[in-house]
Amino acid sequence: MVSLVFMIVFAVIAIGIFGFSIFKAMKIVKFPMPKTLNYKAELFKFLYLVIAIGVSTALTFVMLSIYQEYGLHAGEWAMTIFGAFAFGVTLPTFVLLFVLHYYAKEIPQDVDKFMFITLISSGVLTLFSLALLTNGIADHVLYPLVNGLSFEKGFVNPSMEGKPNIAWYAICILSGAVLVYFICDHRMYVEYGKHGILESTFFVAFPAGIIGARVGYVIGEWEHGGFASRVANGEWWSIFAVWEGGLTVISGALVGIIVGVLWFLWRNKKYSIWLAVDVVVPCILVAQAVGRWGNCFNCEVHGNLVNMSDWWFLPKMVMNNAQYSESAGWTPAGQIYAPLFYVEFLSNLTGYFLLRFVFGKFLKKYIELGDLAAGYIIWYGLTRVIMEPMRYTAYNMGNDGYWSWMWSIIFVLAGTFAIMANHISRYVIRVKKNEPLIANVNKPLTFSISGVIAVIGLTLTILGSIFMLTSEQSNFLGFNRYNNGFILLTVGLSFLLILVCAIIYLVQGFKKNEVVNE
Repeated sequence: MVSLVFMIVFAVIAIGIFGFSIFKAMKIVKFPMPKTLNYKAELFKFLYLVIAIGVSTALTFVMLSIYQEYGLHAGEWAMTIFGAFAFGVTLPTFVLLFVLHYYAKEIPQDVDKFMFITLISSGVLTLFSLALLTNGIADHVLYPLVNGLSFEKGFVNPSMEGKPNIAWYAICILSGAVLVYFICDHRMYVEYGKHGILESTFFVAFPAGIIGARVGYVIGEWEHGGFASRVANGEWWSIFAVWEGGLTVISGALVGIIVGVLWFLWRNKKYSIWLAVDVVVPCILVAQAVGRWGNCFNCEVHGNLVNMSDWWFLPKMVMNNAQYSESAGWTPAGQIYAPLFYVEFLSNLTGYFLLRFVFGKFLKKYIELGDLAAGYIIWYGLTRVIMEPMRYTAYNMGNDGYWSWMWSIIFVLAGTFAIMANHISRYVIRVKKNEPLIANVNKPLTFSISGVIAVIGLTLTILGSIFMLTSEQSNFLGFNRYNNGFILLTVGLSFLLILVCAIIYLVQGFKKNEVVNE
């Protein structure tokens, strides 16, 4: 009992210091004369606070382990204590620097650059420290993990009969959406010097996306999921019963984007819609990355049985929880259900950083406004194209399981076609209006890139066609030969569509040179 009391005390201390730190950060944000602030000194003060949070967090988990009588061995104690301390330091650091970097005014450039680098680093280290912490206690907690709070039965998990009234899944989705809003709000502030431009769009597009996700799920599962028979028997409300589970991210993203664009065009006519979609749409990947952790707690939307040894890189707690499925129960010893949520989590974060920093920053001069939004459609579509056939059969949509897979392929093709159309239309407009064309085109480099794109596109298109025409039914990662061919053909055609953009870029360079020579 003494250890329980100390655990609560240390937890309250950690939360209290964390809250005080956020309060101090908000005072800096609202300071009326930011130029007079010594930001380096202020950051140094926060260092003491986050260390105190780290110590309190470590002591909280020490007392928790003693109270629960986990019986940790030396290595587990080391991982638990160090992981808890690091998590207690890096998470507050990430939150505080997020507030200061995105909302404090007139920060010296060198300090702001330092804060941004530390912000990204602390975000990555938060994930590693959390994995280390959970690895320390992973073999001593009960599985499946709690997935929410029921007002009748308290904390529940997927193996229990009670459904949570407050589900971790919903909290994950909401947390991802809120995080994305603040990131995008800052990006718009940098462009226009004003916060809140996207506020009304967020409050319209987010619920529209949830509705779209439910509608897409109901349509795809109309027969297979039993909605047709339930509606015929008078249970029309089952269409709206989101608490029973059932959302399709693809349709949710599509509806949310369409509604958000239309609303933004209506309410924010003085701001560029093209810039807005390039800011917001790729950032949806971050929201989806956070939201996918809800599938972990719900033990759902996973893949088929795989050997634990093949997934050695997983955090131990994730691996242990993946031994249970809410639809199929426990796995045989030494096996888990492939945690596709984790793969998609990593894929979504990778896609965001590629679009935001590689294409959006380092390759900015080679793209047009609107390309990054289309890039999101391609990336997420391709992610789902690869992952859909790997799903456990209970989570395949439609009678034949191809509903989401086909929509994913449509996403890839639609995204690449959108980029091609975007470049062609902007080129035509520039020519008709006699606007300046792209200058300083490196012809040898552009020829080389175009050649590589053409070779890859043609090769994949030919291989895909051959695979689709053959009758041999070999399997690879859950795909039959026809599916593999269809994926290769889709990616090959996408490369050929992108080739059009490279050719247009080259043509603009030639025309620019002709104008200069004249």
